[in-house]
Amino acid sequence: MLRRLFPYLLLFFAIPVYAGISVKTVDFLKSAGVKVNAAGPLLVQTDSIRNRIILANTLTSSISIIDGKTHAVNNIPIKGRIFQHLKSESMTINKRTGKIYLIGTKCFHIILPDKNISKTIKTKVQFESIAVDENTGNIFVAGRESKKLGLYDAEKKKLKVRKWLDSSEELINLNATPPPPIRKVISDNELKQIIAVDGLTSTLFIFNSQNGKLIKYRPIDLTIGGRWHLAGYNEKTHCLYLVIEKADRKVIEAAKIDIISGNDVVVSLPELTEGVGINYHPIRDEIYVPYDNFPTVHVVDFKNNGEVSEIKLPALGNDASAIDYKNDILYTAGWAHGEIDVIDLKTRKLVKRVPGLGVIPHTFNLAFNPFNNLLYIPIGATAVNGSFGAALSVFNPVTDELQKIYTGWLPVDLIELKERSSFLVFNNEDEFAEVKYDGSYEIHKLPFDYPIKAIYNPDGDVYLSYGPHQSYWPTVYIWDAKNGILTIDKDDLSFYDRRIPRQAHKMTLDKNGVLYFTQNNWGGEEQFLGRLKDPVRVFNISERLRLKDKVVREITQRILKYDFERNWLYLVRIGEQEQDPSILQIISLDSNKVAQRIELGLTATNLVFNERNIFVSNFESNTISIIDKNDFSRNEIESGEKPLKLCRCGEEIYVINHLGNSIAEVRPKGKTYNIPFKGMPDNVFCWNKNLIITSHSPEALYVISFNLENKKFSLIHRQDYPYGDTRFDSRNVSFYVNGQFGDAVFSITQAKIDQSGKLWLTDFLSGKLFIFDNE
Repeated sequence: MLRRLFPYLLLFFAIPVYAGISVKTVDFLKSAGVKVNAAGPLLVQTDSIRNRIILANTLTSSISIIDGKTHAVNNIPIKGRIFQHLKSESMTINKRTGKIYLIGTKCFHIILPDKNISKTIKTKVQFESIAVDENTGNIFVAGRESKKLGLYDAEKKKLKVRKWLDSSEELINLNATPPPPIRKVISDNELKQIIAVDGLTSTLFIFNSQNGKLIKYRPIDLTIGGRWHLAGYNEKTHCLYLVIEKADRKVIEAAKIDIISGNDVVVSLPELTEGVGINYHPIRDEIYVPYDNFPTVHVVDFKNNGEVSEIKLPALGNDASAIDYKNDILYTAGWAHGEIDVIDLKTRKLVKRVPGLGVIPHTFNLAFNPFNNLLYIPIGATAVNGSFGAALSVFNPVTDELQKIYTGWLPVDLIELKERSSFLVFNNEDEFAEVKYDGSYEIHKLPFDYPIKAIYNPDGDVYLSYGPHQSYWPTVYIWDAKNGILTIDKDDLSFYDRRIPRQAHKMTLDKNGVLYFTQNNWGGEEQFLGRLKDPVRVFNISERLRLKDKVVREITQRILKYDFERNWLYLVRIGEQEQDPSILQIISLDSNKVAQRIELGLTATNLVFNERNIFVSNFESNTISIIDKNDFSRNEIESGEKPLKLCRCGEEIYVINHLGNSIAEVRPKGKTYNIPFKGMPDNVFCWNKNLIITSHSPEALYVISFNLENKKFSLIHRQDYPYGDTRFDSRNVSFYVNGQFGDAVFSITQAKIDQSGKLWLTDFLSGKLFIFDNE
């Protein structure tokens, strides 16, 4: 059943390790009732034969199999994260066997839920659409990045590519909702054929599903290019249903493509913009077109020659839909008021509206379960603004209740409360654990979803930023998803909430106790920082710190640090395009103005400073920028491959090279040291005058000590776990940015030193906390 919260007492265990250091492990997965974490809910489908809910995740390399009767969760490891820019056409279920086929990042996965195993097939390009022939198990994949059609022969267990088309296009940052696949593959199991569509040439292809050979092809009378939406496929009538949206986002056509006879029906639509959540009812032979920008659903009735009619909805923003075929009910989910609209398809009228559910923009994805008549919503997933949390939401249309199925427990940040002899460890959904120094802990519920960052406020209480990754002002759009800065009292853990209209990523206090935080722009805007001047007053938009630069690409502000001695803020954002330099702005808080604006290398990831210099790692340039704080001159020095994190330890500055698997001294002619353990280093800390490096491989976390005196490495802990993909160069982030793991996840590990000198280190993916102590 759905999870119930109550205090947990963890029996931790100590593991002897190298270098005279012991470690206690706190496993938060026990509180979630799972063995493997699952986070970043993205795509949801119902296995209507076996009463299962299938949830694909983008923050973890796992897929969630949820029992439709009990809602028990089983997370199956896979070898990669699901690419968050993909749509529902990247996942399909074999009705005969229950196997799941899912496109990942330059790969696809075959999941066998009954055996709790998966297999990954790597591909050279990013595919977007997948189909399986249920007769043979052969898999077909297509996408705009490939001229060829991919065919996986299930018997020979071999991937082949078939010559197909003459052009390909790279998936790029559009600063807009990623498009559905313009090249599609659909399986007709009765005909033993694969139906393939290329929207770039408006051509229909038929392939033999047994051997992949082309049977025939023909043009279809639809507008070339733009966005091609798959409404559905009717296997009984062998008809394909498409909706065409032009590049300017006007929805112009709906089509019924008859695979056998070729007698297609193409219907003109009223050219409203941004059709999304498009669906098809095979019994009524109708297409439903909701819109992001209009309070309307258009019905295209092909039983009546494609007659178009309108269903009026209360508000715009209806970005996802699901159908109860038995009762002729259409459900649409909208972000305008966080609502679910219930529509009677027989009368074509709104039955009821249930607002305040916190539906996030652009989910595009709902699932209706005919076994229990419940609706499953990946709240926390968006197509533009990232993916958050570790739960699948369940809506009951009878009671109008919304509940959660928790799929994991992922520590996103931690902070010490010395007065309580404990740490607060926040997960990425809606909870925190108070962990006592002895390792026991108790789970507490937060009043709002999606914790991001925790720091101390001027009174020694905790400031916690929370909320989904949004980039809109409430004067533009309003929905029920909440963002804010939550104060947690250090003495009694009570809450004081202050709403902010956009999520805060990075936060810092100045010497006067003023809080500054990064907030995303929404399209073309003047760059700014959010500001709260004290722990009491609510957020005032007019008090934000304006920075004059015009910015367009969202989620680019990445680093915010405060220099107490100079009363400066260091704010770094990455480029508008991948080839553009990152920008360091040095903001004088004495004048509240940008004192210096300095171009850096490509894709800045981290910043540290000392009395004289500022150091910034440039992930794509393989360089470190060194800026003199007195004359603002800049010097570039070479680094290893993909410098990710910097660390100041004593008077020395070091950098870890993510793909180079090395650590380097940050100074001219500084030495580079190869890390003698498998993995890609992703964080570095200073503890006991040594460097502590965290490095993940697909199978394990390595916590490594680097002795600064003798320059030797020691393994102080290894945590075996099916991590899968831990790369920071996957572009699996909103707007395809590189150099971070996920949206608002800039580090997989976090570490703090407690008042007795112990090192507390959390691991986001495995759901664990490690407490290191000198023996």
